[in-house]
Amino acid sequence: MKKRNVSVMLAAAAAVAVLAGCSGTGTKTETTTAAPATESAAAAAGESKEVSGEKTKLKLALWDYDVEGSVYPAMMEAFNQKYPNIEVEVINAPANDYETKLTTMLASGDDIDVYFAKSNTSYPTLVQKNFALDLNAAAKEKGFDLTPYGTVLEQHYVIDGGLYALPFRTNDWVIYYNKKIFDDAGVAYPTNDMTWEQFFELGKQLSHDDVYGCAFYPKPGFIAPCLVGAVNGFDITSSDFNELVPAASKVMAAMKDGVWEDYAESVSMSKDQTYFYQGKWGMLYNGSWMTQLLEAQELGFEYGIVKSPYWEGTEKKGFATSTPVLINPKTEKLDAAWDLMTFLCGEEGAKIVAESMLVPGYMSDEIMTTFKESTGLDESSMEALTDNISYGLGEASVNLGQMSSAVNEELELVLTDNQSPEEMADNLNTRREEILSQN
Repeated sequence: MKKRNVSVMLAAAAAVAVLAGCSGTGTKTETTTAAPATESAAAAAGESKEVSGEKTKLKLALWDYDVEGSVYPAMMEAFNQKYPNIEVEVINAPANDYETKLTTMLASGDDIDVYFAKSNTSYPTLVQKNFALDLNAAAKEKGFDLTPYGTVLEQHYVIDGGLYALPFRTNDWVIYYNKKIFDDAGVAYPTNDMTWEQFFELGKQLSHDDVYGCAFYPKPGFIAPCLVGAVNGFDITSSDFNELVPAASKVMAAMKDGVWEDYAESVSMSKDQTYFYQGKWGMLYNGSWMTQLLEAQELGFEYGIVKSPYWEGTEKKGFATSTPVLINPKTEKLDAAWDLMTFLCGEEGAKIVAESMLVPGYMSDEIMTTFKESTGLDESSMEALTDNISYGLGEASVNLGQMSSAVNEELELVLTDNQSPEEMADNLNTRREEILSQN
């Protein structure tokens, strides 16, 4: 696989954003002006009031705009070339502060036109607070094709028939594996059709000394998706958590058998994906952003990718997350805001994302060919990242974010041996009743 001198910071920020929230450095909010772009003819709801011939000025909010290797500057440069009469002011904040600052700005009536949300689990709260425009009317009037986004829109973004965001990026969760560890053990590589039971059994054959056959990033939000997939159609906002007890018990049994490293020890040593780089983990369950991270390393081995495992007796499916982009319903420049959002999340933006070795929300054969060429992945690894049946934590709703936080808290108590899977299930069922009663 080709090695590129790319920054890992953008992908790393995405990694820690999932379920458990993002981490970042610094506290200063910055404003960057990205040059000028042209408003399309008619707004889907309301008309732009800019004087003819003048530049339309937009505000775009996001995080980590100017970290080394960020995809955003190149994207804004391309946008400016296509739309020279739109001037975009980028409201940039560090990842760690972004969600709080965004909510504060929107609540105070700040004239942000387009913005990124931190995750699809936090997105419904923005909709509930009336911070998001329903895009259905604009998409219909402008004939915008939504099919390249696949099932992500229905799974992550449709709330009571309304569509309030488009995905900038999507991440299928897959298995990354170290071919050298398999070769040294004389064990056949994993396949794109593997159960979680087979995953742990395979890991057992690879584990020795300080090498673990299986690995999870040591945060509960990176292990919860494995459990949620144990029941077809499981929804953390409505399903009985007792159904997840058998899967949680198997995951814990594998840890205690030394198939994957003790969770508490991993946390205490601040272990992360670098242990995969160092050849200490045979297989790692992670999102597709990991590809960019790996291609930035000088590894001492070749790696491969296979589809996410699925639990025996369940549908063959894998967990997926996405990064939403929304339009503020208070914007007075809807045409220009639509042009910006659909550039970022459409075919042109997707090509730039794919060239950066990340998987965009907008997918087509051409876009995925660009991704393959930029990463140098083999056919088997590309198969792992395409044509997947995906699932999420549950139907998009305002309760999803609160429940995902509760799941992380209760699961961590199990992972650190401070409660049993049965106690976790009882606590989550009780906590959900309390959360639902408040909303």
